[in-house]
Amino acid sequence: MDIMFSKNLIIIFIFFVVISSTVTLHADKIKDEILNTAEGFFIALKEKRFADVWELLTIKSKNTIISEVYKDINKTKAKIGKGVVREEFDKKGDLFLIYWNAFVKDFEPATVLEQSVWSMGQIKDNKATIILQYKKTEYPAELKIYKENGKWQFGLVESFWTRK
Repeated sequence: MDIMFSKNLIIIFIFFVVISSTVTLHADKIKDEILNTAEGFFIALKEKRFADVWELLTIKSKNTIISEVYKDINKTKAKIGKGVVREEFDKKGDLFLIYWNAFVKDFEPATVLEQSVWSMGQIKDNKATIILQYKKTEYPAELKIYKENGKWQFGLVESFWTRK
């Protein structure tokens, strides 16, 4: 009876070790995907690979950027429709390039990549945060990452536009 009990105990222990390892590996994979999304965004921005930048953004970020560009253009004498702006961004046209080149001019991605400490924040369902501590500031920033259509996407607007 003791031998049978010992065998069952060993089997149960092995089962829990295997399950625990599988869960840990899955969690690590998710963290890597989230961190790679955020880092990939800033690397692509630094390298001016704006098409890659665009593909890493959430739907909300894309829609907000298009709306802001539309509103800014229509404050001038040149009047164009929102559909034209969206089309320009979809085909990575002149407005798209002007926007992202201006963005990079005002925002230095190397600061995030080389002068900040990253740590994983909370992951819950389809939302994650990365805590970003820039060495010259007291307060950290929270990068927001969302899972949309099966892929983790960077919430640029969700992360930074709250401060506007």
